[in-house]
Amino acid sequence: MRKLYIKCSDERSRFYSIITTIARTENGLTVFKEACYPEGNEHLARVASYGPLLEETYAPVKACPADFDGRRLTFKYLTGESLEKRMRKAAAAGDAGAVGDLLLAQKAILTSSKDNETVFTASTVFETWFGDGKAYEGSRGFKRSNFDATAANIIFEEDGVYFIDYEWVMDFAMPAELVLYHCVRDAWYHIPELEDLLPLAAAMRLLGVKTDLHVLQRSYEHFYNYVITDPGGLSFAAAKRSALKAHTDLAELKRPRIPSAGEGGTAAEMWRDCSEAVAVLQGRIGRLKAELAEEKRKYAELDDAWFRRWDEVRAEAALNKAQFDDRYAHYMEAYKAMEADRDTWKGMYEDVTGSRSFKAMQKVKGVIGKK
Repeated sequence: MRKLYIKCSDERSRFYSIITTIARTENGLTVFKEACYPEGNEHLARVASYGPLLEETYAPVKACPADFDGRRLTFKYLTGESLEKRMRKAAAAGDAGAVGDLLLAQKAILTSSKDNETVFTASTVFETWFGDGKAYEGSRGFKRSNFDATAANIIFEEDGVYFIDYEWVMDFAMPAELVLYHCVRDAWYHIPELEDLLPLAAAMRLLGVKTDLHVLQRSYEHFYNYVITDPGGLSFAAAKRSALKAHTDLAELKRPRIPSAGEGGTAAEMWRDCSEAVAVLQGRIGRLKAELAEEKRKYAELDDAWFRRWDEVRAEAALNKAQFDDRYAHYMEAYKAMEADRDTWKGMYEDVTGSRSFKAMQKVKGVIGKK
């Protein structure tokens, strides 16, 4: 088996943290999902059971077959074109009409079964996952839904349309508009050009979604926080996200919680807040220590380089001065020798020009010159 891709979703709670691997095996490309912690095996077992439910609910759409052996969930790797890829092409072409058509096709998949329709009434399980459901009471609902039917998880193969990576199947009543919002909203997270081409609010109007987008987003955020938070209230993802911020007030780490009877009330909440704050500060201190060590290393290198350069310049200056002194002494010696030669030749010239024979010769030259 040759591993080609690995993704660790380990910032979720221990019940949902998984590792996804795409590998080349003797059976071709295969997708594996394994739990990071023993508590996650139950989640994988549920995912394996979702395939038949999805095919029953969304026929003729098929679910990519999944097999769970008690340790590892296995999917076949589908090579068809995803709805997200088609959206990317339309966005790159600046074709808002094509994007709209793809959104309507996605809605048609999610709303294809009339038998799956119901009138939504909030339940305890819904509120556990999504928070307060009053805003959706009496609206159109689904008896069960593939909450993960995002554009990336809808694949067009030669023999039909498939769902892949269906981790979040809600087998209880869900507001139809919340399901549509999440499944469609995901593309706007991954394809930034869509917002300029077809703003999310306009896309929701096109799909007939009338619920306030802030209400829908709050429900999604409650779902996300539920997935990343352990039952005790601690969240590694929240602590990490806060630790990576350049500036984080401790007040940001505190968020409203509803204390349960067995948590010790306020003391439990304070313990959770303090534990989370400690994790954030430990991360920040570690980061600052690393930055300080790096700055010290750079300073030491500069300090050493300047001293080394100073020594080099000083040695170079001393060498240049010695060479200059040698050249200067040599030139002075040559100059003095030339001065001595000059004086010698001057004396000889004066001796010659002052002699009787030189003067007699000059007289002869004068007489001859007159003739």
